[in-house]
Amino acid sequence: MTGYVTGDLKVHQRGFHDDREMNIAVAEHWNLAEEMSSVTGVAATTPRVTGNALASHADQSRALQVMGVDSTTEPQVTRLDRSIIHGRYLEGDNEIVMGVDAASALSTSPGDELVLVVQAADGSIGADRFEVVGVFETGIKRIDGFVAQVSLASAQTLYAFEGRFTEIAARVEDSDQFEAVVGSLRKQLQERNVEVLGWLVEILPPAPRPFAASTAPAVTCSTQSMHSSISILPEAWVDCRKTKFHGSC
Repeated sequence: MTGYVTGDLKVHQRGFHDDREMNIAVAEHWNLAEEMSSVTGVAATTPRVTGNALASHADQSRALQVMGVDSTTEPQVTRLDRSIIHGRYLEGDNEIVMGVDAASALSTSPGDELVLVVQAADGSIGADRFEVVGVFETGIKRIDGFVAQVSLASAQTLYAFEGRFTEIAARVEDSDQFEAVVGSLRKQLQERNVEVLGWLVEILPPAPRPFAASTAPAVTCSTQSMHSSISILPEAWVDCRKTKFHGSC
């Protein structure tokens, strides 16, 4: 899991790991990635925006953990890009790669279009279309069934998160020096309101919570600019009408 998704360690703003509130964010202008990279033993760093989404394709939908990543630096920390079995890895905005089990559940493959609906950081409902460009297989059900990646810029727009990250992930050069590196990072960043978490504490974030399976009737929302319909749970439908796509429920 650390090799495919999380990295060896992460830096969050203090409190994010416990509360998972997106407003507990790392500001882009803090330049934490560069500061972390200067610590001896840190091999690579990468910024991310991680959130939950409801993905829909045709009449299928599924809750996913969506990771907004920098396609240049993410492969230096994790190796999900080397697990693509159909299509390719991310190259541009409004593209998405997902696990083989998630793709099967959504009956989708490279070339298809998905709609993602999220609760954005400002409390609004965000939605956009993404082209499936790749399907990966890690052999880990938790990843293959519920993880997807989009570009960092697309995630920042989708979640109303411009100028912020949820985390900076890192890979260490020598696993035998892991605790020493974590200690050095904590010392280096002690004047900032952040926490350094290693893989023993956080192997993988919790499974997606919004839009969880429910016996309650769903409400179908038509997003006019996207020419498609999405079924979401009743507690979320009121905000759907506030989306920038001016849809109706």
